[in-house]
Amino acid sequence: MTLTLAVEIVVAVLLVITFTISLVLNRRLGNLRANQEEMRRLIGEFDKALTKARQGMTELKTASAGADAAHEDRMKQARILRDELGFMIETADRLADRLAGEASGNRAARQEHVQQRGHERPADRAPERPQPVTPFPVKRPVASAQGGSRDFKIEPRSEAERELLMALRQAR
Repeated sequence: MTLTLAVEIVVAVLLVITFTISLVLNRRLGNLRANQEEMRRLIGEFDKALTKARQGMTELKTASAGADAAHEDRMKQARILRDELGFMIETADRLADRLAGEASGNRAARQEHVQQRGHERPADRAPERPQPVTPFPVKRPVASAQGGSRDFKIEPRSEAERELLMALRQAR
């Protein structure tokens, strides 16, 4: 065997290997070209889904901002009501303390008066009935036609109460 023959055999083997590799690559490129249209369709669908997701995010942000604003408004109203109720409770406490003081003062004055008039007979003097001090409307029971149950009716509010309620409503 000559050297030229050996080199030609090696070149022939290399050509056969190159030919087979090129056939395999050509087949793979054909498959890629065939699937190229499907890839374009998938990329288009992915783009549409991404666009919808962006729109959904902007709608969600808008809805969240609206809900946040509504929540803030409700919180403001709740704070106003809380302050108003606190004011009413403080006023009621002061009135209750004042009433308790007046009631104990009235009792002491009545006992002192009784002790001073102790020498008089009870028939000689007329029974005294102090007028109650009421900061709120008096509830008086009204007997119903059905017998033992009672209904309560509220008398009209005093001028001071009406003015206080009016001022509280205007403060809102």
